[in-house]
Amino acid sequence: MVEVLPAILEKTFEGVQEKCVRLRGIAPRVQLDIMDGVFVPEESWQDSSGISQLPEGLLFDVHLMVERPEQWVNGWSRDNVFRITFHASATYDVLRTIKLIKDAGKEAGVALNLETPVSAVYDILGEIDLVLLMGVLPGAQERMFNPKVIEKVRELREHDGAARIGVDGGVSPLVAPKLIEAGANVLVSGSYLFGEEDIAKAMASLRG
Repeated sequence: MVEVLPAILEKTFEGVQEKCVRLRGIAPRVQLDIMDGVFVPEESWQDSSGISQLPEGLLFDVHLMVERPEQWVNGWSRDNVFRITFHASATYDVLRTIKLIKDAGKEAGVALNLETPVSAVYDILGEIDLVLLMGVLPGAQERMFNPKVIEKVRELREHDGAARIGVDGGVSPLVAPKLIEAGANVLVSGSYLFGEEDIAKAMASLRG
């Protein structure tokens, strides 16, 4: 079964909360995008203490689009966070960051930017719970999907048939079937899902 994760990227707590309310009873697991204005040009809401105040019934994959993510792990290791995902290119020590996340009792995800080859995670696939392949340049919504990520999904799936492979950025019903056929089993979508009135129906359209 392909999992669809709605992605929330907002500059204010109120914006995050509003989207969470829309997802209650529809999507039990959500990706929360955190941007520091350093690793990516824009900043998002990033007060980790506030995540405990978000609506009950939701679990979060905190996607750290930040420089030195190892410094952010403790703050985001909250009860309603099930996974922390960070960018391999944002830290000097990927394995140490994974260990910090695991020691906090969370799943660990590693994100790869478009220019990073999937071979960058071959040696750590046994240590992580998700490889998140970016379909756009990280840091903004409503950017055009880059089709080369489809081949990256295929390459990674051929290397490891059991890997959990996600794609984030530009995911819509036009590209979702190609990603699934290539081997993706987690589809992350923000702009498309929240642009639709019926989010549950929109999520189903991505699964095919």
